[in-house]
Amino acid sequence: MPDQSWASQPDPLLALARRELAFYARSCDRARRLHHVTEMGALGTTSVTVVAAGLHAPAWLTALIAGGAVFFTGMRQLFNPGSRWVLAARSRETLRRALDRYLLTPEPARDGEVRQALQTAIEEVGAEELREWSESRGHRPDPQLPATGV
Repeated sequence: MPDQSWASQPDPLLALARRELAFYARSCDRARRLHHVTEMGALGTTSVTVVAAGLHAPAWLTALIAGGAVFFTGMRQLFNPGSRWVLAARSRETLRRALDRYLLTPEPARDGEVRQALQTAIEEVGAEELREWSESRGHRPDPQLPATGV
C-alpha cells in the first residue's frame, strides 16, 4: 500500500510536496552514483583490457576483464543512469521551486489559487517524469482505434 501519511498532516499538500521532493532527491542521488560507477567501471575495465592484451596476460584474464567492460556497458544501456540523473534533477528542481513559491506565501494568504499552483506543479512533474521515462523505454502511445460507426 502506498505511503499516504502526508494525508493526515495539518497541511497535507505541503507534506505531499515535501515527500515528492525527497523522492526526487533520493532518485537523483541514486542515479548520479550509478552513473559514476558505470562510467568509471566501463572506463577502467576497457583500459585494463588493452593493457592486459598488450602485456600478453593469459587469455582467460584478458577475457575476464573484457567481460567486466561488457557488463558495465550493459548496465549503462539497461539503466541509462546519466539520463535518469538529469531527469530526476530537473524534476527535483521544478518541484523545489514550486514548493519555495508556496512557502514564501504567508500562510494566511495561501488561498485556493496558491494551493492549486503547488498541486498542479506536483502533478505536472509526475506526469512529465512518467512521459519521459516511457519515451526513454521506446514506448509509443497506442494508436486510437477507428470509430466503428455503430
